[in-house]
Amino acid sequence: MLWFVIGGVGSGKSAFADELAIAVGREGFRLSCPSFPNGEASKLSPAEEGFYRTSLEADETLPTKIHAINMESNFFRAERRVVVIDSLAGWLRASFARLEKRGTEADPAGKEAAMWGAAIDAILAFEGKIVVVSEEPAAGLSPSAREIEYARRLAEANRVLLRASHAVYRLTAGMAVELKGYRLKGRNDRHENIHSDR
Repeated sequence: MLWFVIGGVGSGKSAFADELAIAVGREGFRLSCPSFPNGEASKLSPAEEGFYRTSLEADETLPTKIHAINMESNFFRAERRVVVIDSLAGWLRASFARLEKRGTEADPAGKEAAMWGAAIDAILAFEGKIVVVSEEPAAGLSPSAREIEYARRLAEANRVLLRASHAVYRLTAGMAVELKGYRLKGRNDRHENIHSDR
């Protein structure tokens, strides 16, 4: 079961994702990647620290870590545990930072792009409860080729995860709005039927 949490930088996504994880699970795994390279991951409250059984860095081995948690979760454990990935946008930024560190703007061997695809596939294949935090991509007035590629990849991943998720929450200034969920399904279906009758 996938919950998707999206919003701008500093909008309260991480705090909401932690509260959501505690509400839907009994133990958690946190895969953290700061919003910006060399930044700090969000601080956890004492209750959240007690809830998370394991807190790992969401580095380039993120797909492997997701698969490992998936494989070791038998049916009963999968029902009680929840994985939080915070944040997908931070992970993609770190991927671009690795390219910069290697002194290249491009990804000639396609290694970073392959890891990005593997991370999205691992999230979609996860059989337990998973909360994914992401951002809405934004670019400056004169974006570089790298900024454009970052925004394109993140926007595409957000669309894929939004379609696959059971619920989507958008955060603005600490307030969550449910964009997709069980309670809205009937209303959206009626809305689509009204427009299709015209």
